[in-house]
Amino acid sequence: MNKGAFPNTEEAQEEFFQQLTKSKNDVQLAIVLKKDNSLVGIIGIHKINWIHRRGDVSIFVADKNLWGKGIATEAIALVVKHAFTKLNLHKLTAGMWSSNISSKKCFEKNDFVLEGTLRKQFFCKDTYVDEYRMGLLREEWESTMRKMNTLITRES
Repeated sequence: MNKGAFPNTEEAQEEFFQQLTKSKNDVQLAIVLKKDNSLVGIIGIHKINWIHRRGDVSIFVADKNLWGKGIATEAIALVVKHAFTKLNLHKLTAGMWSSNISSKKCFEKNDFVLEGTLRKQFFCKDTYVDEYRMGLLREEWESTMRKMNTLITRES
């Protein structure tokens, strides 16, 4: 949420990715297009707390021409499934600036609920903006998956 506040270098970015690959509390994944396997963004689960079984989801789709095409929503769905079925996490959270309505909608489409608003949390373009904090519990996700499977079975 604070990208671009300070200058970045290739060396600093490389060091950041090297740290991620060694981390036992972060999972960073690429978002690629199915049609041509091109890299279009990144998604991750960060600050994983293995005792309390929770993590924080981050996502970035770089090409603005691809925004609004369902890529972020699908990527979130896939990382949620990975978090709950492979990593055995209990809860996922996500945060975004209140001005990022598209991000909020992508998480809502994946059943994340607004858990709180941190008022005037970030300074952006000469004003302060709120931060939305959203969350999804594993049992909520499992309930949705059961409902979807029931619908699919009925339609078959």
